[in-house]
Amino acid sequence: MYIEMGFNLFATKNTAEVMSQGGIENVTVLYKHHVNREPNIRTYMTQGKLDLVINVPDSMDSQALTDGFELRRAAVDSGCPLIVDIKQAILTTVALHRKWSREKSGKPFWSLLSWQEYTEQRDVVAAER
Repeated sequence: MYIEMGFNLFATKNTAEVMSQGGIENVTVLYKHHVNREPNIRTYMTQGKLDLVINVPDSMDSQALTDGFELRRAAVDSGCPLIVDIKQAILTTVALHRKWSREKSGKPFWSLLSWQEYTEQRDVVAAER
């Protein structure tokens, strides 16, 4: 859904491989924060090049927990929005896609007006009478 909406996806090597197995090919691989090579995920976060980090902890792999903890910590330290729960990630993705779909089709995402907009419309109608 993110690719369909025009987002660029970034992932570390293992995550990119899993995404590739799932049919997602348009992923830029970033090096982990402790690797002194670029493009590095920490550099991208501190430079504000990432709009959202999704990092769901995996309790099965202790090394991934360490890397994941440091990644989540770097996201928080750099002020980058962070999602750590898979259900929250899915719901956020679906909500963003729904908003994008409505706006792409020319429909406003919100169909509610502010109180001022309601009263201004009533004043215009009354003035026309």
